[in-house]
Amino acid sequence: MIASLKEHLGQWMLKAEHDIIGAQRLLEIEPMILDIASFHCQQAIEKCFKAFLLYNGQEIVKTHDVIFLQKECAKLDPVFATIDVRDINLYAVGTRYPDDALMPEVEEAKYFYQLSQQVYDLVKVRLVF
Repeated sequence: MIASLKEHLGQWMLKAEHDIIGAQRLLEIEPMILDIASFHCQQAIEKCFKAFLLYNGQEIVKTHDVIFLQKECAKLDPVFATIDVRDINLYAVGTRYPDDALMPEVEEAKYFYQLSQQVYDLVKVRLVF
């Protein structure tokens, strides 16, 4: 693997890790900021899926659709098909604006946080340098 690709993949994963840390912090404070925590979880999962696709020589489609990205990853590794991403796409980029306000329940936001960690770990072990 060329050094520039390795560095690029590392940057994708670092940004995903930062989103996960951000979500964790937002779930630790009172009041919890559930919508933005869920947004960061969606972003982390999206970045992990894109890193996996890049690692496998795939071109990245400009999308925030985690379900689409998950299906693309599952074509390369069937374990990705077993991940239950639920409706995390609802918390993608559009929900940052007042007109699209959507508030998850506490348990749903916590599920998304655990899911983002799971996806991060799953992808990280597959990126062999």
